[in-house]
Amino acid sequence: MAVKKYIILTLLSLIAIPTYSQFEYKMGVNLTFGGFKTIGYKTGEDDYTPMQMGNYKPGITADFGLQYNINRKFSMAVHAGIMKTWGWSYKIDGVDWMYYEILDTITYEILEDGLNELNFFNFSIGLTPKYYFSPGAKWSPYLSAGINFNLSKAYYANNVWYDEKMLGLLAPEDTEPYNPYLEHNAGLGFTPGFGIEYNTGSKYNLAFEVGYSLILMKEENFEDPFFSENFNAIYLKVGLRFNFLKSKNL
Repeated sequence: MAVKKYIILTLLSLIAIPTYSQFEYKMGVNLTFGGFKTIGYKTGEDDYTPMQMGNYKPGITADFGLQYNINRKFSMAVHAGIMKTWGWSYKIDGVDWMYYEILDTITYEILEDGLNELNFFNFSIGLTPKYYFSPGAKWSPYLSAGINFNLSKAYYANNVWYDEKMLGLLAPEDTEPYNPYLEHNAGLGFTPGFGIEYNTGSKYNLAFEVGYSLILMKEENFEDPFFSENFNAIYLKVGLRFNFLKSKNL
């Protein structure tokens, strides 16, 4: 009788173990932070005048979203994110394109000098499906392919104009600073990426991802159509996901 009872308890325990392991988290809140660098043509067809997008300095990117796990291999994330860079630079023979000098027309003394400034900000909302190669493993690599809607804004500080105004050197008809760069754009974007997720064994997962960001820019938003281009960047992110809503049917 005791032997029969032992066998029954053993069988029940064997059934219970796989049943428990089937419980998975259905939802998760994602937080990511990282950096990006724009890529692309440095100059236009004249090999002299620089393009705008490819010459931005490295910037930061951050993202917040909600991930829904359809099954153990596929998930879908909705998210909102930003990209921000505070600088732009292109140099010819060691001299920055943004550098300027204002000279006295008689003595050629430098009255003022400095740098014009150009920065970039982007806000996006989108959807990103993910495919996991080793679901449930400690380290699980994945592929992602996001599509998003972007609102982009570039701000150009024409500091030479303001210095010339202060010195009284502007012509009467010169009433506002000239801006040769794209100022704003609304367009679709795509963010294919590859990452690896680390399962901590608790409600938290860590992730590391590298990918490519493309934002489509409209030609009519450029001051000169000759310099129209899309936004291209490579990004690297680290992320944290807080999992909740367990399910045994994932």
